[in-house]
Amino acid sequence: MRYAWQSIKLLWRRKIGFRLALLYLALLHLLTLVLPLLPLPYPPEYLDLEHPYLAPFTPAAIASGHLLGTDGLGRDLLANTLYGARTAFLISLPVMLLATGIGIVLGTAAGYFGNNGLRRPLHRLFFFLLAVPVVAYYGLYIPWQVYQQGAAPAYFWWSLIILSGLLLGLWLLLGWLGKRLAVWSSRVTIPVDKGVMRLTEALNSIPRFVLILVLASFLPPSLPLLSLLLVFTLWPGTARLARAEMLRIKELPYFEAAISIGNTPSRLLWRHALPNLIGPTLVAFTFGLGGVLALESSLSFLNIGVPSSLVSWGRTIAGIRNNTSAWWLVAFPGGLLSFTVLALYTCSYYFMQIFSSKSSV
Repeated sequence: MRYAWQSIKLLWRRKIGFRLALLYLALLHLLTLVLPLLPLPYPPEYLDLEHPYLAPFTPAAIASGHLLGTDGLGRDLLANTLYGARTAFLISLPVMLLATGIGIVLGTAAGYFGNNGLRRPLHRLFFFLLAVPVVAYYGLYIPWQVYQQGAAPAYFWWSLIILSGLLLGLWLLLGWLGKRLAVWSSRVTIPVDKGVMRLTEALNSIPRFVLILVLASFLPPSLPLLSLLLVFTLWPGTARLARAEMLRIKELPYFEAAISIGNTPSRLLWRHALPNLIGPTLVAFTFGLGGVLALESSLSFLNIGVPSSLVSWGRTIAGIRNNTSAWWLVAFPGGLLSFTVLALYTCSYYFMQIFSSKSSV
């Protein structure tokens, strides 16, 4: 972590491109945070039906307060562009953080344990297999339905109580069987590497955009569901990277020395492996963030998987389909999207340079 921070400070001092990109991203993110406090003349959903397709910087636009013009329904383009930036960050940042976390955990486990390094009692393995659908139903599905239907909060708490009771009952029952029956206490080998790699290969065998389009067609338009769908399709890339780095780290002399002196697997992974994963993961995270921004705008443009009322760059750009002469509907939100993705890719490029030079030493 200290080396990563020192590398970022070094890039800040020496690379003006990195400095400009990081300043742009910081200012844009700060703008989205203080957006509700800004004195904008119109909210993003306000319909000024007297001024549809108002061109920017014209006397009529300045007089009406629509400095950047309006779309076909008279919605202010300045407000929609700024609030579209906030929507983009609200979707892309949590999605990439969660996808990166899942990818690091699964990829690191696959690289460290391989196919023969993880052995667990049979009753604990069965507990995990049975707990997954129970948590998915009572911990995710039921609370989501309570939220969607606007039901009383008591149903949410009852769902959590039932979930806790079922998990505790399964743990005690299977633990009792493990003590009474020898077959339930026997240890089985879990092929972590094979399982993770087969799952990533299955997801990567289908183009991501096509997979998202197919899965989104079966789901109602919802921001949380879209975020989960993006996480589901994005984690394999980070997992493959983390696995490859873990296989490399395992062969390093310091890691072999740490194993020889009797460090536990948790200490090996937390103190010795994860600090060396920060650099490659930061590169993948920054690069993937730009991809998620572009993907979210594309889905919004096609009106797939997102609510039609969601303020986004893609929805604003889609307005040009009804009036191809309204160039400002593409120029301002599309320009902001392009500059944001370019800034993220610039940061990713410099991160890759500095961390690649470290790993080659």
